[in-house]
Amino acid sequence: MLYRWIKEEAMLKKGIILFGIIAAVILVSACSGTETLSERNWGRSYETATYNQILNPQADKNLKPVESMDGQAAENDLQRYRDSFKEKKEAQELNLINVK
Repeated sequence: MLYRWIKEEAMLKKGIILFGIIAAVILVSACSGTETLSERNWGRSYETATYNQILNPQADKNLKPVESMDGQAAENDLQRYRDSFKEKKEAQELNLINVK
């Protein structure tokens, strides 16, 4: 009887020690405070995409007028662009299953 009680007490001590070690590891890892890779690169893809869309970063320094397209050609292009929104296209009926 006494041997069983001593054995149970030893197992209880081992369990408490093991629980304490696990709790300490969890607390240390939860409070580590290191940045993840996504936190360090937060917004970098947006900035890269914006930078890659700029053809000439020094364009604001050039004050010469643009002479690549005359006024009539630009007006025709603009009118064609505006007219493209006036046309109403009929929606096509979409059948995923051919049932007749």
